[in-house]
Amino acid sequence: MKYTTLSLISVLSLPIMTSAGGCTLLTETIFNTIAPSAAAPYTYNGFCTAISAWNAANPTNQIFEEGTEMQQKHEIAAFLGNTLHESGEFQAAREYMQCGDNIVVGGQVLCKPCASANFDWTSKTCSISLVTGGSYTDPYCNSALTPSTDPDGCACGPVAEDGSNSGYVPASELFFGRGAIQTSWNYNYIDVSLALTGSADTFCTDPDLIATNESYAWGAAIYFWMSHVKNGKTSHDSVLTDASFGGTVDNINGGLECPASAGYFTDAVSYRLN
Repeated sequence: MKYTTLSLISVLSLPIMTSAGGCTLLTETIFNTIAPSAAAPYTYNGFCTAISAWNAANPTNQIFEEGTEMQQKHEIAAFLGNTLHESGEFQAAREYMQCGDNIVVGGQVLCKPCASANFDWTSKTCSISLVTGGSYTDPYCNSALTPSTDPDGCACGPVAEDGSNSGYVPASELFFGRGAIQTSWNYNYIDVSLALTGSADTFCTDPDLIATNESYAWGAAIYFWMSHVKNGKTSHDSVLTDASFGGTVDNINGGLECPASAGYFTDAVSYRLN
């Protein structure tokens, strides 16, 4: 797939400016037009802050700043096309099956993990929790990996049910998908934590920061975009080297969408393009 097929034309038709770059080319007005339903933590200010933080820390690996101005527009368009899909049009901070049904008690977010058959998509509620016997086994926990192993990972294990709310467990102890390109698994959270904050403790102690802090929600997606390598290239490389939107899709979810296996995944490719 080449960019001539990409329908996020609001970005590609931006006028030429004397100063290029992410939030120079993508104004808040354009962002709001592309994503009118965007909700916290997916704010425009958070987007710009995350770009600035990444580029300041990575002077030789800049997002939305490399190549020609048209290539920068291509990269913005590709990034937004993918992240809009990954985040439910910038409305889903947390993976629905793990924490779509959530409550806040005393400032702490509690999640009710759910099977898809028991999840009501309209009300975002779960009729039968996956928490059993007073605890929940996080499906995104590889307990053999810890901060001191090689390879490493955030320490994790069975999560105790909240004592006052049956079927709910603390979001801060689960490593499900969060952010504009969903970060999941304890071994990915530790890498993102080190890259964005300089400390493994930040997201290992509270992975839900990626769902609540606007800079981290965007920053984790930028980290994946700039760092995750498949077939020798990152998503960033696919834009600058090959002008390939398909390369970015392959990098993010190629096992299911490149080629699309069937049904929903066939539609998913179109969602990213549109």
